[in-house]
Amino acid sequence: MSEIRLPLPAYAYRFELLLEFARRIEHPARLLVAGDALWRFSAGQLLSYRQEGDAIVVRGAGIAPDERARIVQVSRHCLGLGQDLSAFYERAKADSRLWRVIKPLAGLPIHCAETVFEALITLIIEQHITWKNAMRAQRFLLRLCGDEAATGAGAVYDFPTPMRLARAALGEFKPMKITNKRIDLIINVAAAVCSGELDLERLRALPPERASAKLLELKGVGPWTANNVVGRACGRYPEISSGDVALQAAVRRYFHDDRGEKGAQQVCDALERFGEHAGMAGHFVLLRWVMDNYAPVAR
Repeated sequence: MSEIRLPLPAYAYRFELLLEFARRIEHPARLLVAGDALWRFSAGQLLSYRQEGDAIVVRGAGIAPDERARIVQVSRHCLGLGQDLSAFYERAKADSRLWRVIKPLAGLPIHCAETVFEALITLIIEQHITWKNAMRAQRFLLRLCGDEAATGAGAVYDFPTPMRLARAALGEFKPMKITNKRIDLIINVAAAVCSGELDLERLRALPPERASAKLLELKGVGPWTANNVVGRACGRYPEISSGDVALQAAVRRYFHDDRGEKGAQQVCDALERFGEHAGMAGHFVLLRWVMDNYAPVAR
C-alpha cells in the first residue's frame, strides 16, 4: 500500500466536517465515507483519505512514482487544501446573523469536482429539479457510464469520460427523468469536449467572473449553472445564486425567521451587503441548509 502525506494548512481546515457532509450523499457516488476515511476513485486509482495528526494521508494500492504528482494535485484540489477562507470568515464574524449560520461550518473544506467537465455535467442535471431528484439522476449516470471500484464498505465511481457520454443515445438517459433538452445538452457538451471544440479545463486559469462569462456562451447554460460550475470546479463563487430555490428557503429560515415572501429579492437583501464575499456566503448558507435538513445516510 502506497502512502502520500498532504500537510494540513495553517488556516482553519476541518476534515471531519467534510466527512459529515459526505455522509449525507446517497450511494453509489463519487465519495464514500467509512469510519474516519473518505474514499474516491480517480483515473483507475482507488484512494482513501484520513486525517492523521497534522496531515491528510492518502493511501492507494501500488501508486506508481509517475502518478504521485497527479494524485497530489488532484487530491489537494478536491479536498480544498488550497482554499484559504480566512478573509471570508473575518467578514462573516462582523455580522452576527451571518456568523450564527456560518460558525458551525467554519473550517469546512471547499470540496471541488475533479474537472470542470464533471462540474458542468452534474449541474446540468441539477437544473430545475430538487436536490434529492438530482442526486438520484447522478447516481444513475454513475452506474450507467462510470467506472466502479469496491471499497469493502461499498462502491465508489469515477466520473464518466466525455467520450462515453458523447457516444450515448438519448434513450439511455431516460431513467434519469430529466428533460430531453438537458440530455441533449449533456451529449453535445461531451461531444464538443471530445472534438476539441470546447476546452473547459482552461477556465480554471481565468478570474471567476471571466470563467462564468465564458460558460454563459454555451447554449443551455444560464447564470445559476455558470456561477455554480465555477464554484464547484474552482472553489470560487463570483455571484449569489439568488434564483436557487433551496437558497431562498435557507435565507428565509436563517435571516428572516421564516417570515416574508421567499424569493430572489429576499436572498439579495440578505447577502448583497457582503460584497466580494456574497457568493461564498450564499454557498455556506446552502451548505448549512443541507447539513440541517438531510440526515446522514444509513449504511
